[in-house]
Amino acid sequence: MIPNSLGNGMDTGDVRLNQRAQALFELLSADPALSFPKMTDDWGALKALYRFMSNGKVTHQKILEPHFEQTAARCASTPIVLAVQDTTFLNFSHHPNTVGMGPVNTRHKEGWGMLVHTAFAVNGQTKEPLGLLHQDVFVRKGWYSKEETYQERLNRPRESHKWFKGCREIKERLPGHPKVLQVADREADIFFFLKEIMESGQGFVIRAARNRSTIKGYLSDEIEQSRMVGIGHLSVPRNGNRKARTAKIEIRSSTVNILPPKVVRHQGEPLVVNVLIIEEIEVPDKVEPLYWVLLTSETVSNLDCAWAVMTYYQARWIIEEFHKGLKTGCQMEGRQLASRHALQNALGLFSVITVQLLALRHQAAKITLCPESNVGLTPSQLEIIKSKFPKESRDLDSKKILILIARLGGFIGRKSDGNPGWQTLMHGLYELLLMDYGFHLAQKVVGKG
Repeated sequence: MIPNSLGNGMDTGDVRLNQRAQALFELLSADPALSFPKMTDDWGALKALYRFMSNGKVTHQKILEPHFEQTAARCASTPIVLAVQDTTFLNFSHHPNTVGMGPVNTRHKEGWGMLVHTAFAVNGQTKEPLGLLHQDVFVRKGWYSKEETYQERLNRPRESHKWFKGCREIKERLPGHPKVLQVADREADIFFFLKEIMESGQGFVIRAARNRSTIKGYLSDEIEQSRMVGIGHLSVPRNGNRKARTAKIEIRSSTVNILPPKVVRHQGEPLVVNVLIIEEIEVPDKVEPLYWVLLTSETVSNLDCAWAVMTYYQARWIIEEFHKGLKTGCQMEGRQLASRHALQNALGLFSVITVQLLALRHQAAKITLCPESNVGLTPSQLEIIKSKFPKESRDLDSKKILILIARLGGFIGRKSDGNPGWQTLMHGLYELLLMDYGFHLAQKVVGKG
């Protein structure tokens, strides 16, 4: 279980400020979905919270550094580390007076806020969330001309540099680690990023976005000539309107030599990359078929190896959950603070909280019955759960505990409901903490009597 702490290494240069950071972290953790005014008891406490977020001695990097170090320590004892990178938009258009924001979303869709690029470490064998290894916040200054050439884009700072920055920082945090795989979606299909990963001694599983030039023609040509690896069944989780299902898939593989891009006239050494093609067959009516083309440094010549690569790519969904946790569970886009600096500090605190909640969900989702497992709850909190739900408390395992916590937040728990969402889980944890606080307060009062 990831410790419920910012760590002992946070150093703002002010001991009292460090202590205030830990106290504030515990306050925010109690119910991250609440607004700042509802979290605090009075105006003085609220002003203290705002002062902390705006304090120049407190920075996003200083808040996260102890967490990065703890994550790296967990990774050190993990044979295969998946470094899942992705970007999300934080839209603060509802609070236009915040200083330091820039345009987000697309040219055709208005938005005002900042972009957050994160690298999330995952255990490649167990898929356990290990924590963050990197997080970068940046703001667009505006939109560049549509007539700008590709060569002109190469000669200026580009958003795509975020992938390289994440890769380099991960290498610095995990020096000498035997196996680190960069995992990302189609936006990371960048020739020079793949090259950077290889030169850094890391590996990758990245979904293809482009029909790249190869020594034999194009990637699409080589996919047509790919060899059959096997047939399998893949669990597809629910996503928005898409229902959860088990997809029957055909698995094929190939090895290709990808040429450098046209902008450098295809000059330079090609990259030798393995390709894994996952295509759904016997697709149900009105369902968009699953089709992945994965570029990887991993061997995919047999079914076991191919299946491992597929599970590595599926681990990418954890960062989608991380983003959802920030926005829904912690209501990050609803925070009204005066500056980008203050928002970034809040982001740092809420990022650690979200990682802990993901670790809680992972632990609670384990199927193995283990009555001793309390998902990180204190003995009194576990007793409250048992007292509140006596019939459901027989043979408690971590998954049942999670469901019961969510039920405190309004989750019904019907078969068709699936797993509890962020909001109900947050409210359930808050209710549990309130009851636990009342229990200990009553003990003190009775003790005085």
